Amino acid sequence: MPHIDTSRPTFRPTRLVSYSLPQKRQLKKSLGFNEDVYLNFTELTDKYKYPTEVHTVTTEDGYILTVFRILPKCSDGVKPYPVFALHGIFDTADMWIATGTRTGLGYVLASNCYDVWAGNHRGNFYSRRHVKLDPNQDPEYWNYTFDEHGNYDIPAMIDYVLRTTGYSKLFYIGHSQGTTDYFAMNSLRPEYNDKVRVGIMLAPVAWMKHYSNPIALIAAQQYEAIKAFIDNAGLNEIFGREHIVHFIMEFVCELQPRLCEVLLTFATGYKSGTIPLKDLSVAVSHVFSGTSIKNIAHFAQLVLTKNFQRYNEGTLGNLERYGTRKPPLYNVSRVSSPVVLISGENDALSSLKDVDILVSKLPNLLENYVVPRPYWSHHNHIWGSNAPELVYTKVLDYFNKYKD
Repeated sequence: MPHIDTSRPTFRPTRLVSYSLPQKRQLKKSLGFNEDVYLNFTELTDKYKYPTEVHTVTTEDGYILTVFRILPKCSDGVKPYPVFALHGIFDTADMWIATGTRTGLGYVLASNCYDVWAGNHRGNFYSRRHVKLDPNQDPEYWNYTFDEHGNYDIPAMIDYVLRTTGYSKLFYIGHSQGTTDYFAMNSLRPEYNDKVRVGIMLAPVAWMKHYSNPIALIAAQQYEAIKAFIDNAGLNEIFGREHIVHFIMEFVCELQPRLCEVLLTFATGYKSGTIPLKDLSVAVSHVFSGTSIKNIAHFAQLVLTKNFQRYNEGTLGNLERYGTRKPPLYNVSRVSSPVVLISGENDALSSLKDVDILVSKLPNLLENYVVPRPYWSHHNHIWGSNAPELVYTKVLDYFNKYKD
C-alpha cells in the first residue's frame, strides 16, 4: 500500500485553470444530433409533458443545490408520497429521465402518482454555486468528497422536501454513489434514518474490497502522485459538463454509439445490446457533469484500504478533523432505516462480494435482490430496456406497500 501523506491539506490561492468549452448547440443541431442529448432537465420534462418545478436548497456549509420536482400524474384528491432520488458520481438528476418516459425512472414514478424530487449534489452542472465561494476561482470550493454529500447535501435536501410536502418521512432511491452518500449520511447522522420510510439502493457502493478494473486499480495505487500533479496544475474539478471530456463523449456516443458501448463495457461490465443504442447515446451524453478531484481520491482510498472509511487527511489532518490518527470507519450498523439492495451479477463497480459485506452489516435489510439476468450491470438498473419489468416493478411494490 502506498504511503499516505501525513501533511495537512493545503489549497492554492491562485485562480483555477479552466479548460471549458461552450455547449455548441447549433453545431450539434447542424450535425443532426438527437436533441435529447443536449436538452437540460426541465427542457426534457417539458418536451415529454411532465410538469416540473425547480427548487434551491442551501446546505449548512453554504453550498447551493438544485433540486428538480416532477409533479405526480394522478387523480385529484390523492396526496402523493414524496420520493427523493440521488444520482451517481459523475451524473446529475438527468439520469432519471434521460432515456425517455418508458425507462426513465423519474417519469415512471411520477406516472404512478409519486411526488418525485431529483437532487443534485454539490459540484455538478446544476449545483455549482456557494454563498461565498466561486467554483471557478476558489479551490476551497472543491474541498469535499461523498462524506460531505452525506453529511450536508442529502440532509439539507431531505429536510427541504419534507418541509415543502408536509410529510414526516419520504422514500429514498439512490444509484451508485447516491447509495454511498446514503450510507455515509445515516452513519454520521443516524437521526435521518427516522426520515426515510424505505431506502432503495441501486448498484450499491460502500466496500470496494473486490474492485478489479486493472487500469483503475493502477490509478488508485498511484492516486497520491496523480492528485499532487493535478493540484499543482491548479485543477480541482474533474469531468465537468463544460470540459472537453464531456464534449468528446457527446460526439462519440452520438456519432459512434458502438464505440460508446465498448467504453461502457470496459468501465462497468456492460453487455452490448442490453440498453438500446439510441437511449445509451443520450444517457451517456448527460454523464460527466462534474465532481471534485478529492472525491475521486476518496474512492481510491476505499479501493486501497478495502474499508468503507472517511477521507484520510493524513495524520495531522485526521487528528484535527476526527481526533484520531486514522480516519474512522463508517458505522453502517447505524443505518437503521429499512433498506432494499438491488444488484447485478455483471456489475464491475458494485461486485456481489462487496455487496455481501454490506448485507452482513445492515441491521434492517428488507431484501438483497440480485436481478435475475447474468448480464445485468451498473447502468442497466436505470437505462436498461427491461429495467421496468426487472427493477421498477420491485421498486413500486415496496413503495406501494410502505407508503401507508
